[in-house]
Amino acid sequence: MVRLSAVFSVALSLAATTHALPYQKNSTQPVVTYLGTQGPILSSGAFTTKGIVYTSGTVPSKNGTIVEGGIGPQTAQVITNIAAVLKEAGTSWDYVLKTTVFLASMDDYAAMNEVYGAMLPFPKPARTAVEVGKLPGNFLIEIEAIAAIPDS
Repeated sequence: MVRLSAVFSVALSLAATTHALPYQKNSTQPVVTYLGTQGPILSSGAFTTKGIVYTSGTVPSKNGTIVEGGIGPQTAQVITNIAAVLKEAGTSWDYVLKTTVFLASMDDYAAMNEVYGAMLPFPKPARTAVEVGKLPGNFLIEIEAIAAIPDS
């Protein structure tokens, strides 16, 4: 005779297998890119799905070169670059939900925060800021963002 627990275990295993099948992405939502592929360090872009934009880590490059002048100008350039990605995706900084700021040195936090606070709309998105030591390309900052795409 089959025990009830054995039947339950088999049913649970089948249910888990059914839910573990790979999800097919909706191909109608395009991959969004900006700044081209100017090399592995200077490329930027985003992926959109289900009304959300996930930007890749965006660096302080303009026309393929790193912006000079320290953390202030570099922070401003990253925010400008992300704005262009968001615009292409049909959204803006007004709809950013979360950012992650990667700093080469936490000593730059106050100066970065001043520019970030001045350039971003209120209310500010949730943010995590971490020191990562050295960033590729010897830039001082990299930011990634998650934004909603507003209903038309």
